[in-house]
Amino acid sequence: MSANVRITTELKNPSDIGLHYRLLCMTGPNKGKVYYIIGKRAVIGRGENADIQIVDTKISREHAELSFADNGYTITDLGAQNGIIVNDTKVKQKKLYNNEKIVIGQTVFKYNIIDVTQTNEMILAEATPDSALAKEIKKGVKVKVPTKSFKTDVEEVYKPTKSDQGQNTSKSKVLIFGIILIAVVFVLFGEDEKTQAPKTKMKQNADLEMFNETMSVKVSKDDPDVKKKLDALIHSGRREFREGNYFRAMEEFRLALLLSPNNGQASFYLSKAKQRLDDEIKKNFEKGNQEQDSKKYQAAIVSFCGVIQLIKEYPDDDRYKTALTKLSAIESSLGMEKGEIKCFEEKSVDSAN
Repeated sequence: MSANVRITTELKNPSDIGLHYRLLCMTGPNKGKVYYIIGKRAVIGRGENADIQIVDTKISREHAELSFADNGYTITDLGAQNGIIVNDTKVKQKKLYNNEKIVIGQTVFKYNIIDVTQTNEMILAEATPDSALAKEIKKGVKVKVPTKSFKTDVEEVYKPTKSDQGQNTSKSKVLIFGIILIAVVFVLFGEDEKTQAPKTKMKQNADLEMFNETMSVKVSKDDPDVKKKLDALIHSGRREFREGNYFRAMEEFRLALLLSPNNGQASFYLSKAKQRLDDEIKKNFEKGNQEQDSKKYQAAIVSFCGVIQLIKEYPDDDRYKTALTKLSAIESSLGMEKGEIKCFEEKSVDSAN
């Protein structure tokens, strides 16, 4: 885990007093994750050493950098091929402000600056201003208060003394103790349950509404040019799907969803193309491994080349690299030179004959 970033899935605001800098992942492979930037520098990228790692072929190994200066973070493009978009504008470097939208590859982040000014300790001090805890807080002592200590502080303040022998006095103090205890419980728990939960829910709804407003491309159904382009993308994607070019098909369906985010046909075929691609690659690897173990090297070459042909336009994909490693091992077993097996050249030679 990176020392520069704290990762969680909890949308509730932090409890510690101070400024907190947060990236909320709205779309992409890491959708739903929350990243709190706690270091002076944090790198976003596909590589294993990135502080915020996103497995996405559209993202470089070290794609962007967040650096702290002037009480905030600045995002910088580290020379990535697909660049960075902040609030629908491509940028090389930009200081980030609250509620800004960041697009990196197929992932969308919402940047938040959260200012926490009150904690449970302060709420308790307000509820029992004469308690030892309140006095400590007033002196500037930072105190962590577990729930069980609330009752202890109240009892310590209002505990009857031995000199209070009168029955009426004792009853009065018990009554006061009961009232104060009920008040404290109400403040700490009643208000928390009634206000904090709705606030958290409202915060989540606000995040979703913000995403819908900023990320959804507003397409008029009556716009003939948009409809024509949308139909063309879906038609092209289905054709690539039928021909087994699943990666190309997925790209077409993703473009269609940018035009019409709620398009059911594009969503269905995108999911189907991804599943079919994963199944084909898995089948080729299983077959190739069995053939390699049985020393049926020519058949294994065909299987591993099948993986490369399926994702030939995405050489950065880990599965592409694994297939190359398998082919390299076969070359070694057959006493061949490194790189002698050429998946695409073999096909062209056969067609020429």
